This record gives sequence, C-alpha cells and structure tokens, in this order.
Amino acid sequence: MKVCAYDVYWDEAFARQFGVERKPAAEDVLREADVVSLHMNLTDENREFIDARRLALMKKGAYLLNCARGALIRQEDVARALRDGHLAGYGADVVEPEPVEKTNPLLSAPNVVLTPHVGSRTYESVERQAAMAAENLLRILRGEPPLAQANRL
Repeated sequence: MKVCAYDVYWDEAFARQFGVERKPAAEDVLREADVVSLHMNLTDENREFIDARRLALMKKGAYLLNCARGALIRQEDVARALRDGHLAGYGADVVEPEPVEKTNPLLSAPNVVLTPHVGSRTYESVERQAAMAAENLLRILRGEPPLAQANRL
C-alpha cells in the first residue's frame, strides 16, 4: 500500500523509515487516498475539519476512519456523503458528543461501524493503566509527585 500523509509536525525520520510520502496539504491527501484515517488533536481551528467541502475533494468510493476525536467531522455531512454513495464507508471509535445520542445521523447512515471509544483498550493497556494508578497512589502516600501530573496540587 502506498501511504501518504500530511502533518504540521512532520517526523521525517519516521516517514523515511516507513515509506510515508509527505503531501504539501491535507487536501492533497484527501484527493489522493482511497482510505483516509484521521489522527489529529481537536482544536478550535480544526473542529469539523471534515465537512461537505472536504468530503467533495475525496474520491468517490473512498473510506473515512476517525481514530481521533468525534468533533473533527461534521457528522451530518459524513452521513449525507454515505447516503449519497460518495463515501463507501465510515468507521470511528469516537462521536460527538459521547456517549452517542439516539439522534446522531451516523446511526442511520449506511456502511458505518462505530465502537464505544474503546479502540485503545487492550489487555496490555488496561494492565498498564492499573499499574500506573497503583504507582501514583503509592507515590502520593510517600509524599512524591504522581506520574504524568496534569496540574500542580
């Protein structure tokens, strides 16, 4: 498979090692790819990044995977592209908002696979999370700062 990508924080060594072709813009990836997979942080600037305009750039029959955040896509536009046959399929481990609401347009669209935001949940990841939680508890009881602390106490 030929892999192309766009990233504002391009890792040239990684790309070279795995044969990833850098595209000058995300829109170039959308035009070329048969399968588009989103792996990006959600920001105010990229909220609803995949909308009707960007979907129209994609090949007819392409697949879209959202492995990042539900709000990166405009769900109504993706559902419409699926119903119209422009997109062949959509898969995601995320929706906006979570948990999924009964009125979410993706639930009635064809060729959709949604999972309940558990894509990263493997036996090994659950084991690591439990070990880190226990380690954090022990560190706090010893008066040490916890691992990966988000804020100062």
